[in-house]
Amino acid sequence: MRIVIHRGIDQIGGCITEISTAHTKIIIDLGSNLPGSNGREFTKQEIEDITKDADGIYYTHFHGDHVGLSSFVPDDIAQYIGEGAKEVNICKYTVLASHDSKYKRDMMVAQNMKTYEEAHRYNVGGKGEIFITPFFVDHSAFNSYMFLIEADHRKILHTGDFRGHGYLSKGLMKILQAKAQNIDILITEGTMLSRLDERVDHECTIKTGAIRLLKKDNCPHYMFALCSSTDMDRLASFHAACKETGAKFLCDTYQKSVLDIFTKYAAKHSELFNFDDDTTVVLGDSCNFDKDLRPHGFIMPVRASSQLDFVRKMLYYFPNAELIYSIWKGYYKGTEEQKNKNVIDFVNLFHGQYHYLHTSGHADVKTLEDVCHITNPSIGVIPIHKDRNTRFENLSVADMVNVISKTTTIDDVEIRIEG
Repeated sequence: MRIVIHRGIDQIGGCITEISTAHTKIIIDLGSNLPGSNGREFTKQEIEDITKDADGIYYTHFHGDHVGLSSFVPDDIAQYIGEGAKEVNICKYTVLASHDSKYKRDMMVAQNMKTYEEAHRYNVGGKGEIFITPFFVDHSAFNSYMFLIEADHRKILHTGDFRGHGYLSKGLMKILQAKAQNIDILITEGTMLSRLDERVDHECTIKTGAIRLLKKDNCPHYMFALCSSTDMDRLASFHAACKETGAKFLCDTYQKSVLDIFTKYAAKHSELFNFDDDTTVVLGDSCNFDKDLRPHGFIMPVRASSQLDFVRKMLYYFPNAELIYSIWKGYYKGTEEQKNKNVIDFVNLFHGQYHYLHTSGHADVKTLEDVCHITNPSIGVIPIHKDRNTRFENLSVADMVNVISKTTTIDDVEIRIEG
C-alpha cells in the first residue's frame, strides 16, 4: 500500500491525499490554496496527473481548501461528497455562476458529484482492495465526514477537519471508540497547533453572547454578523438568540436557500436547526423595515466577499447598527499574508468597532490528543492541514505515537510526503 500526501503537511488547507494498492487508487480531497497562501497552486494538468487512474475521489466536506480543485478532474473519474454537502455546493456555485461564467464548470461538477451515506462501507471500484466508510464529524462546514479506509489488511483513519466543541460533537469519541480500533495510520488535521493562544469555547457560548448583546439596555439592537454562510452551528446560534429575545433573524434569498438545506437535513435531529419559522425574515418586497425589523431588532448574517455595498446602504436605515465579528481574527489583525481586504473594508464600515463572538471550527489540542489516545495508531500519525512552523511532536502523546512527517516505508507501507 502507498500513501502520498501531495499537499497539506506544511500548510493549512489545500489538502490532497492519495491512497493506493496494487490495482485500486483513491484521492481524499482536492483542495485549493487558501486566500493569501504563498504556495504555488496546482495546474489543471498536475491535477489530471494526480487523479489519473483513480477509482474515486472522496471529499470530507465542501470548503474550498478541500474541494476547490474538483473542476480540474476529468469527467470520467467519479467524485463523491455527502448528500447535504452536495446541495450546499450546488447552491453556492449556482449563485456564483449566475454572476461570473468562470464558475459554470464548478457548478456542473458540483451537480454531477455522487454521494455517500454515513457508516456505509463502500467497496471502491468493486475490486475488493480498498474499502471506505464515512463517519459524521462536526466542523464549521455542514455535513462533514471522516473516513475509515481499509486497504491491504491495514486500517487508516483520515479525520478531515473536525472539532469537539460544536453542537453535534457529542458523538465523536463514541464513534472513535466503536469504529476506530486497531488503527494502523491516523491522518489528522492540526490547524490549532499554530493558534495555541486562541480561545476555544463551545458553540453554545456564541449563542449566550448574542443573547446578551440583543438584551443590552432593554432596547432593540440591529446587528450584522460577519460569518460563514454555510456554518450551520454558527447560524443556529444567532437564530436561537433571536428566537429567545424576540429579535428577527434577517437574511437574503441566497442565505435562506442554504438555511432551507440545513432545515431539510438537520431539523429532524434537533429543533435548533429548524430555520423555517417566524423568527427568520427574508429580505424582499414583503419585508417592511419599520414593521418587521425596527421594533424587534435583528441579527443578519453577512458575507464579506459580496455584501459590503449592501450593508453600507442598510446603515442609512439603521445608522446605529453594530457589527458582530464571527470569523477568524487573522483576517483582520493577522500578518499581511493572512489579512483579507474584504474583511478589513467591512470592519471599517463600523469604524473598526465590533463585538467578537467566534470559536474555531477545528479541533483544539486536547481533542487532538484524545483522538490519538483512542485510535493509538500502530504505525503512526501523519499530521496535515497545519502550519509548517508547528510540530505535532510537541503534543503530550508524542511519546506514545510515531509522528510521520518525512517520506518513509514502514511495515510494507510506503509513505511519501511531497508537500
